[in-house]
Amino acid sequence: MPSLSVLAPILFSLSLVASTPTFDGFVSPGVEYRPKFRYWLPDASADVDAVVRDIGEIAAPTNWSEYGFGTEAYRAIFRAVMEAVAQNKILLDFSIGANQGQGVPSEPEQSGLAVEMAYVNVTVPAGGSFNGTLPLSTQPAGPELGQFMYGLEEFGQQNLSAVLAVEVLDQPEEPPGTVVVGRIIDLSDHVDPKTRFISWVPPSGDAGSTWRLMAWYQRYTNQRSINGGPDARNFLQNGSWIVDHFSAEGAKKMTRFFDEYIVPEARDKEALFRVAKYAWEDSMEMNSALWWTQGFAERFRTSRGYDIKTCLPFLIRADTFWGAIAVPYGETFVPPNHTFAEGCNDDYRIVLQEGYEEYVQVTREWVHTKGAEYSNQPAYNLPLNMLDSVPLMDAPEGESFGFDDNTDIYRQMAGPAHMAGIPVISSECGAQRGSGYTQTLQDLLWHTRRGLATGITMNVFHGYGYSGTFVNTTWPGYTVFSYVFTEMWGPRMPAWKHMNDTVAYVSRNQYLSQTGTSKVDLAFYQYAAPFDKVGYDDNNLEQMGFTYDYLGPRSFAADIATVENGILAPEGPAYKGIVFNNQTKLTVEVAKRMKKFAEAGLPLFIVGRAEFHSVGIRGEDAALVNSTMIDVIAMGNVFVIPQAKELPAALAGAKIRPRTLFTGGGVANWYSFWRNTEDADFAFIYNDGTETKRVAVSFEGVVGRTPYVLDAWTGDVAPLLLYSPDGPNVNVPVTLAPNQTTVIAFVSDPCALTPPPATVASAIAGGVKALKYAQITPGRPTDGRILAYLSSGPSSIRFLNNKTLNFTGRPPSPLRLPVWNITINDWQSTDNRYSMDTAVNVHYYKNRELAAWKDLDPEMLTATSGIGDYTVEFNTPSAKSPQRRLGGRVHLGPIKDSIRLWVNGNRLPPVDLTGSIDMIADITDHLAAAGQPNELRVELASTLYNRLQAEKDITWTFGLPASLANDAYYAENPPREYGLVGPAWIEWLEIVEIV
Repeated sequence: MPSLSVLAPILFSLSLVASTPTFDGFVSPGVEYRPKFRYWLPDASADVDAVVRDIGEIAAPTNWSEYGFGTEAYRAIFRAVMEAVAQNKILLDFSIGANQGQGVPSEPEQSGLAVEMAYVNVTVPAGGSFNGTLPLSTQPAGPELGQFMYGLEEFGQQNLSAVLAVEVLDQPEEPPGTVVVGRIIDLSDHVDPKTRFISWVPPSGDAGSTWRLMAWYQRYTNQRSINGGPDARNFLQNGSWIVDHFSAEGAKKMTRFFDEYIVPEARDKEALFRVAKYAWEDSMEMNSALWWTQGFAERFRTSRGYDIKTCLPFLIRADTFWGAIAVPYGETFVPPNHTFAEGCNDDYRIVLQEGYEEYVQVTREWVHTKGAEYSNQPAYNLPLNMLDSVPLMDAPEGESFGFDDNTDIYRQMAGPAHMAGIPVISSECGAQRGSGYTQTLQDLLWHTRRGLATGITMNVFHGYGYSGTFVNTTWPGYTVFSYVFTEMWGPRMPAWKHMNDTVAYVSRNQYLSQTGTSKVDLAFYQYAAPFDKVGYDDNNLEQMGFTYDYLGPRSFAADIATVENGILAPEGPAYKGIVFNNQTKLTVEVAKRMKKFAEAGLPLFIVGRAEFHSVGIRGEDAALVNSTMIDVIAMGNVFVIPQAKELPAALAGAKIRPRTLFTGGGVANWYSFWRNTEDADFAFIYNDGTETKRVAVSFEGVVGRTPYVLDAWTGDVAPLLLYSPDGPNVNVPVTLAPNQTTVIAFVSDPCALTPPPATVASAIAGGVKALKYAQITPGRPTDGRILAYLSSGPSSIRFLNNKTLNFTGRPPSPLRLPVWNITINDWQSTDNRYSMDTAVNVHYYKNRELAAWKDLDPEMLTATSGIGDYTVEFNTPSAKSPQRRLGGRVHLGPIKDSIRLWVNGNRLPPVDLTGSIDMIADITDHLAAAGQPNELRVELASTLYNRLQAEKDITWTFGLPASLANDAYYAENPPREYGLVGPAWIEWLEIVEIV
C-alpha cells in the first residue's frame, strides 16, 4: 500500500514456524506456507534486543545521519535480523532499498536515478510571434500525492530535448484543464539547446490562431524515498533517492548499493543466502512530469518506427500519471483525431513497459545470486501493463488496500501467474484506512478470504510494529502511518494471544492453494496499460459458481497456451473458454492466437462490441487485426453476445458448466477455487455474504473418488458423510455462515487416509443437526462410525444404499446461561508512558448478565481495551433415552472479537471466526456425567481502539499525537462494543450411531 512517514519504516516480512509433524503438508504446513507479517522498524536506532524479541514473537533516530539505510548502525540491525531469523527457523523477506525498496542513498543526478521529461509552455497569441530564450521547466507540485510520497525537488541540470509549436483550437470549460490541439510543428532543429534561443513566427495565414511553444527537458526527478538528516555530511546521510525503474541502470544502482553497503562482508552475504526467501519491492510510489529514461527517444524510434516528439503533448493526461489521480501541470492535451492520440499512448506505454521489464529482469537475476526469489508489486499505479508484468516475477504481489479488496483485481493478478506456473501469488493484506488498533481477527480474515477465494495464495499481514522504546514515543508503541491505517499486530494487541489459531488456519489454506495446479473455468482477455480496476460488471457467473481469470497478451503466448479437446492450457488452468468483455484492443499476436485457438475448438465469447482494432499507430497492424478477427467471428464456436446478462445462457449453449456449480439458481457472494494434484482435487468454498446459507453444490467429474472434508482450523481430515453421485458429478449440500470457508477433497486412493464408512448419507431431514465421523476405538482407524446429532422431533436419514432410518429426538430442553462471573483485564500504559510495558487493571463482576463492556460498567469500562474472562457453571442433564448419548452445543451470540473456550479445564478446538449472528461450539466430548457440574470458560480479546480513542492526545509516535492526523475519526467513531453480549445458551442433542 502507499505510505509516507517522516521516519519511513524499514520493511521485512516474516513467516511463522511449523513445529509439529505434517500430514501431506496440511496438518502443520511448512514455514514457506505460513502467512507473513510486514515488519516495520522506525530506523536503525531501534534496540537490537527488541528486534530480536519481535522476531521471536513472529516465530529515533534521532538522526538519519547516524542511523540511515546503509550506515554501520543499519548493517548491525540487518545482521541481527538475519541471526534472529535463523535462530527462530523462519524465513526473511527483505526490501532491496530504503522504505519500500524504491530508492537508495546516492549523490544526486547520478546514472541510475529516476529521469523525467518535463515541459514548459510559452503562449504565442493570435497574430503574434516569439523571439527570445525559452524558460526552463519547473517540477510539478503534486499536492494530491503528498500523503503517499515525497515531492520532486527543484534543482539540477535540464537538457532541452524537443521544442514544439502547438496550435490551440479550444480550451473548453469542461472538463477543466483541457486543451484541444490542432497542428503540431517540430521546431527542435531550430533551437540551440545550449542557449535555448528561438525566433519563431506562426505559419502565414494563421493570424487567428493561438499557439503554444512547448519546450521539453530531460532531467532527474530528484524525488526522495526517504528524507535525509539535518546535518548530513555525505550522501549516506542524505536520505535515499528513487531509482530509474525503466532501465537496467536503475536496477544496478539499487543492487550495487545493497552489495556494497548492506551486506559488504562475506559473513553477511552467507547469512543472507541461508535465511532469505524473497527480496521485495512495494508498489511504485513515485512521481514524474512524464516517465522517462536515458535514451528513451532512441529506444522508441527503434521499437515503434517513428519519432516520439509529435506525440509528447498527447501523453500528458491523467492515466499516464501515478494512480491516474491528476495531470502534472493541471492541463491535458487532446487532438481532434483521438485515434492518433490513443496510438501515441499505446506506443509510449509499450516502450516504457520494455524498459520496466529490463529493470525487473536485472533485479531478478541479482536476487537469484543471493539464494532468494524476487517479489514485487508489479506495474500498477503507473502506465504499465500489470497483467503482462506478473509472469516476470517469482512471486508477484498485490494488496488488499490498493486493490480495494476487489475480487476481480485479485483475478487479474492470479490469471497470468496461473499461466506462468507461479505458485506463490502474494497480497499485502489487511491495510485499511480509518484508525490503527481497530482491526479484529474477523476483519483480517475477511480480507484474507476474499483473496484466497480468487487466486491469492500467500498473505503478508499488514503488519507488525517494532516493540522497543523509541524517541518521543509512548505506549502502546511505535505506530506507522500516523495511527491512520491498520494494523500494528504483536503482543501490544490483546488478540495476539489468539493469533496462532488464525495463522494456522490461513497456513493450511495457503498450503492447499499452492498445491498442485489451479483449475479455472474461464479466461477473460484484458489489455490494460495502465492497469484498470474495472472488471466483469455482472455477478451472474459467480452466482453459478464459475471461476475465471484475466489474461493479457503475454499469457496467450506462453508455451502452455495450446488447445486440446477444446480446453486451453490443459496442463495448466484448463480454461473451457475465453471471454472478451468489451475488450476490442488486440495485438497482432493475440489476434493470430485467437484464430488458432478457435480453429482448435476452443469456445470464444465476445460480449458487447465486436469491432477489434490494434495496439499502437501502425496501420498495417490495424488491418491485420481486423481481418483476422472477422475470420474468427465467423467460426461456429465463437459466440457474439450483445450484453453480459446473456453470457450464462451462451455458456450453457456451448455445454460449459462450472467445476463447482451452485445449483438451484445459484447463490450470490459465494466463491470457490479448485486445485488438482495427482491424487486429489481440492475445492475451496467461501461465503462472502451476510447470511448463513445452505447450497446444493455439484462438483464436476469426481464421481468414483472418495470425498473428504478438510478442517483448516484444526487440521482434521475426515470422510464426507453427506453427498450423492449424479452421473459423473457429485452433489454435496454445503452450509456456510457469513465469512466462513470449507474445503472438500476428492481423493483417488484413500488408503493413506482414514477409511470412509461402508456407506454414507445421501439426504437428511427434520432435526438432524450434524453427522460426525468417530473412532469408537482410539488408534484403530478402521473402527469408525457415523454419529447423528438429533434435536427434538422427527428426523430421517437416507443412505446411498437406499436404506432410510427414522428417529424421534427427545433431548432435554435448552439451558439458558444468563448470569456469569466476568473478569475484565484492562490494558493500559504504566505510569511511565514512554515504557512499552503494558499495565493490566483488573475489574471483577460476579453474577452479572452479559452486556458490552461499556454498558457493563460505563464509568470504569467505556475506555477499556484488553481481555475478558467469562465463567459459568451448569449441570449436565440426564438423557431421556438411556440408549442414546447426550451431546451439547453452546451458543454464544455474535462474536466480534477473538475468542477461546474451555470446558472443565479442557480447551476446545479453535473456534471458526465467522460473521455469524450466533457463534456455536460443540462441547460434547468434555461434558461431565449426568447430574455433575461443568464449568464453561470463555476468553475474549478486544482491539486497543477504546483505550487509544480515550488517550488520543497523549499517545505519541516520534512526538506526534494520534489525534494530529486522526482526530476527526475519533470524534465520529465512539468506543466499540467489546465483550460477550449473548444470548448464551446450551442446546442439548441426542447422539445415535447410524453406521
